[in-house]
Amino acid sequence: MSKSITEEVLVLIEQAVKAISFGSVTLVLQDSRIIQMEKLEKIRLGEPLVKGANKITAASSLRTRILQSVSGMEYGKVAIQIQAGQIMQIERTEKYRVGKLTGLNGDGI
Repeated sequence: MSKSITEEVLVLIEQAVKAISFGSVTLVLQDSRIIQMEKLEKIRLGEPLVKGANKITAASSLRTRILQSVSGMEYGKVAIQIQAGQIMQIERTEKYRVGKLTGLNGDGI
């Protein structure tokens, strides 16, 4: 398991993804650790309620996709888009700290 995600956090993320029919779950990473989870659920009026990605995505497959999406990321966000209870897209936005960049003489850029 990645150092940025504990079993407890992983279970919370899985539950959030499984509970949404339409919407997204966004994970915020800092120093290679998940520090925040944002859950946005959209309710489609007139649509039958299909609860959760669990109906289509197996639990082990969901866990693997979550771990792959955050692996190797130090700073940034991972947005998991869900439509009709199915994960449709996983978007990674990685950020870099400028302080780590140095010029030829040891000075910053």
